[in-house]
Amino acid sequence: MDLATLWAGMLEQLKKVLPKPIYETWFVSSLIPTSYENDVLVLAAAQKFVCNFVNKNYADQLNEAAEAVTGRPTTVKLEDMNAPAAEPAKPAETDDLYKDTLFSDEDLPKAPPKKKAEPEPKAVMVKEANESISPPPEEPTTEDNLIPNYTFDNFIVGNSNRIAYSIAASVAEAPAKKYNPLYIYGGSGLGKTHLMHAIGHQILKNFPHMRLRCITSEDFVNDFIQAIQDKNTENFRQQYRNIDVLLVDDIQFLGQGDKDSSKEEFFHTFNKLYQGQKQMVFTSDRPPLDIKSLEDRLRSRFQSGTVTGIEPPDLETRTAILRTWAQKEKINIDKDAINYIAANVSDNIRDLYGAYNNVLSMASIEKNDVTLSLTQRALKYLVAEKEEKKYITIDEITSSVCRFYSVNYNELMGKKRTKNIALARQVAMYLCRELTGNTYPHIGTAFSGRDHTTVMHACEKITKMMNDSDTFKEMIERLKEKILDVDK
Repeated sequence: MDLATLWAGMLEQLKKVLPKPIYETWFVSSLIPTSYENDVLVLAAAQKFVCNFVNKNYADQLNEAAEAVTGRPTTVKLEDMNAPAAEPAKPAETDDLYKDTLFSDEDLPKAPPKKKAEPEPKAVMVKEANESISPPPEEPTTEDNLIPNYTFDNFIVGNSNRIAYSIAASVAEAPAKKYNPLYIYGGSGLGKTHLMHAIGHQILKNFPHMRLRCITSEDFVNDFIQAIQDKNTENFRQQYRNIDVLLVDDIQFLGQGDKDSSKEEFFHTFNKLYQGQKQMVFTSDRPPLDIKSLEDRLRSRFQSGTVTGIEPPDLETRTAILRTWAQKEKINIDKDAINYIAANVSDNIRDLYGAYNNVLSMASIEKNDVTLSLTQRALKYLVAEKEEKKYITIDEITSSVCRFYSVNYNELMGKKRTKNIALARQVAMYLCRELTGNTYPHIGTAFSGRDHTTVMHACEKITKMMNDSDTFKEMIERLKEKILDVDK
């Protein structure tokens, strides 16, 4: 069997058993088959942490998929395509490498939780967080299922998520004191799950004797169905109602399908925890009012606490995220390449990571540095979808303005305030705002660290001059056309 046929068959098998975001991000986009000999298939990835994490959590699924396609036992090995051929693998570094990797996308894969014997209900203590909690047991227990890397330290704060982050941090410092229940909503890939898991990590750090349960709404339904089949609903209730913190991801799915009994059980679980002053955190892709299939009594309870949203990250936040990824992985990426990725991927963090990963993969395959030119080729599929959106850098704008006004770059960026230089500088700032979408602070930084109010004043002045003079307006439009024709 040839390599391409084997890998295509394996992807079909993996697609059946893995969630779509995990399948597309960590297998389709991240792994490349390189060899298949003597019943050993080698898959390569552009980053070492991808190999480590997939190997740690999905080795069995890969081997099973390979065997299903080949019809015989097949071993799948993962390797870092950037590592020297003679360098041996270092399994002991797996956890540290994964811990140091940043993702703001909320669908980072986690291994399916292993079933373990349920402990007998125990009274526990919350360190001054809630007076109604009993003294601690000798060995506190928890079933948190928390993703190790989803912590507050690894969450990049921007204008789109600042409020949600602040509320989440407050919950982690004083669970059940305020913001209870906390309901976080937003589109896919914006960091809702990351924040929820960060709350869990911080609570367990601050209050190690707390009993915490982190699940999806589907987990709750499946656990309840299993309890009914086992005729052991009382044990199920003990598991969910004798805890201090309940974290539920994707709560919107609770209202779907014909699952009245599970919705009824969740309603009573919610009431029990709320009356006991236990902290609850829910995430959803929409606010409670927009979940049409949700019962009114549950909707009203979700709204009785704090409802906060997360918006798509702005350009500055996307740029900061990309720089952080590159720094953590010690990868040298041109500034313009980072700006290009950030400008063309705006929907969510997962898409941003996919684009970033594609760029690194192409650089690794071609053994080239990550330049703007390489990035544009790697992300051609994204630009094509946006009708060949023109990407303009601040450097291109300033160079064009310098030529147009016959001033040199140092004068434009300097402190001289002669009429010609000051006007050229203000025009350049205005065009940077118009053509790049960068924020005022970002543009100010690019212009030798000027304050954002200086950029705002420049934009207001040029706008007024254009409104007052058709001749000046036509001149700015001609200059804009010259800049947009830079690569033609």
